[in-house]
Amino acid sequence: MKNILILSLLFSLTACLKTAEQVQREKRFDSMNEQMKDSQGLVADLLSQMKDMQSQLDRLNGRVEELEHKQKQVKPDEMNKLSETVTQLKSQQENESTQLLAIQAELKEQRSFIEKVTKSLGEMGKQTSQPRAQKKGAKEELSSAIELVNKHKYTAAREPLEELIDHEELSPGDHNKVFHALGRVEYNTKNYDKALVYFSKIYTKYPQASLAPSSLLFIGRTLKKMGKTDEAKEAFSKLKDEYPKSKEAKEVKHEN
Repeated sequence: MKNILILSLLFSLTACLKTAEQVQREKRFDSMNEQMKDSQGLVADLLSQMKDMQSQLDRLNGRVEELEHKQKQVKPDEMNKLSETVTQLKSQQENESTQLLAIQAELKEQRSFIEKVTKSLGEMGKQTSQPRAQKKGAKEELSSAIELVNKHKYTAAREPLEELIDHEELSPGDHNKVFHALGRVEYNTKNYDKALVYFSKIYTKYPQASLAPSSLLFIGRTLKKMGKTDEAKEAFSKLKDEYPKSKEAKEVKHEN
């Protein structure tokens, strides 16, 4: 029977190291960082353009003043030519002033965007660091997760339990509790292959553990759910032989 149970351990199990919420938050954080970098580059370009246009406007103002001064000293024909030139310069000045105002408005908008991004990044940083500061201890997390399993909230219990697999703060006995709780989660959500893996970890590695009889009982029930009747009977028989005084040995009498 142990050989059959050990074969079930070949099913792969991948522990979720990060919650979906954390992964999503990191993606948003990286995306907003990239947007802020692009906006900062655009602001720098706009500032450069604005300085260039301001210099052009200053030069144009100087030429206009110079031409207006000359108007008073030249002949009528030359005056007309100068007037036309001044008119053209003024028109060019107005166009460039309009462009400068547009650049200033865009620059203001980009600065506002950068402020919003910076504020959001700061808030996300607080959200990322705050849970770490307030995070429960591993044993407390385990107790909360097992309570969820006892309340039949299997989906809610799965993620915190998976995060506790191989947690360095937990003892071997605590790890058995993690595997047993995860086995119950997968059994009750009809993921029987995974349930076998979790229960078998306890029974094969720690046969003297307090949760070993319960794990063997669930192994039999899981095999039965999978339609492996003969193997299930063998597991139930093993339970009665190896743990005759356990409450699980009494429960197995009610199994068909």
